[in-house]
Parts: sequence; structure tokens; C-alpha cells
Amino acid sequence: MKQFTVPVTVPISPYLQPVQVWQTLLTYLLDKHYGLTLNDTPFHDGNIISEHIEAGVSLVDAVNFLVERFELVRIDQRGFTGQDQEPWLTPLDVHRARFKLSINRA
Repeated sequence: MKQFTVPVTVPISPYLQPVQVWQTLLTYLLDKHYGLTLNDTPFHDGNIISEHIEAGVSLVDAVNFLVERFELVRIDQRGFTGQDQEPWLTPLDVHRARFKLSINRA
């Protein structure tokens, strides 16, 4: 049986980088709540995400800016008409996504 080893020079991190966390969460949240892909938004560019992180913008606020700007409607709230729904993403939505995706806060 052949064994493979990782060279010592390759850094291995058990944690995702902040941009990777945002990309993972955004991919899940945009699909689940709005039926969008990451490529449908400016967040397909990691530099945009980095700018938001460095500016201290929360993921919830970043998504809700898109919701307001493009008048997005949530698709995950069954039984409500479009007029009755609140389109906003909440911190609880992000918390549930973190749990579902097994992403811990570092």
C-alpha cells in the first residue's frame, strides 16, 4: 500500500479563510433564500468580499443591501404572498447556515 505525505512546506489550516467562509455561506444563502448563484452577484469576486470584510460590513448587511438594491424576494417562505413577505436576511438565517454547513466561528 502506497502512503502519501504532505510536504512540510504546504501550510494546512483546519479553518477556512474569511473570504472562503463568506463564499460558502453566500453560495448557500443566496440559493436557499433567493434562488441565486454567487455568480449572479458582485460577490463572485473575492476582492469584493475582502473589501466588505475589511470595511467591517457584516454578511447580513451585505446581502440585505443586494436585497434592497435589486428588490429581491425570498423564495423560502412558503404560504405567504410576495407582498406579505419580509425579504431581509437575518442573523438567524446565517446562524442556521453555519450550523448546516458545519462552519464554526473562528
